[in-house]
Amino acid sequence: MVSMQDSPARPPRRIAPATRITRFAPARLALTVALLALAGCSSGPYPSLSRWSADHAGNQPPPKDKPAPPTTPVAMTCDEAAADRIDAEFKKTLPGAEAVLRGVGDAATGSPVWSKGNLALADLQNIRARLGKVLAPAEEAYVADTQNHAQVDARDGIMNRPEGARLSSCYAHIDSLASAEDSEIKRLHTMLPD
Repeated sequence: MVSMQDSPARPPRRIAPATRITRFAPARLALTVALLALAGCSSGPYPSLSRWSADHAGNQPPPKDKPAPPTTPVAMTCDEAAADRIDAEFKKTLPGAEAVLRGVGDAATGSPVWSKGNLALADLQNIRARLGKVLAPAEEAYVADTQNHAQVDARDGIMNRPEGARLSSCYAHIDSLASAEDSEIKRLHTMLPD
């Protein structure tokens, strides 16, 4: 066996003196500064780093003397029949989901019974989301109709709008269905242990 003392020792690695490392530092710094300075001085179709005038910024407000756009009639997009079908499906699914959630009791989170309760609640939330897809265009039409007719009423003094009343009634009906479903989901959610 050969000991460490018997083996020929390697000479230690020589570390470069600090002057060799820092000799090129000023040149590197000057080159970096020059490249950064020239980066903003492109010519051709490239954007420059110079400030743009306010006209090019694109965030100028429209001129004040421009007339308001004319009001457009709002199409009746309130589907009361679809909302009633979705609500009937919700009411049909509700007793089964409630029975499943009652069976959860104090089951541990993640247990099979707890998972069935979550799935039953998710089914109801899915039906409520479909009602939201019917509610959204109805609300949009109601708001647009209200805004359009508020402008017309202020200008012409027209107060009798039967189509606006029908749209308002339809929107209120769908909104009440959605609120009732939301309260049922919230009530059932309290039955599920966290």
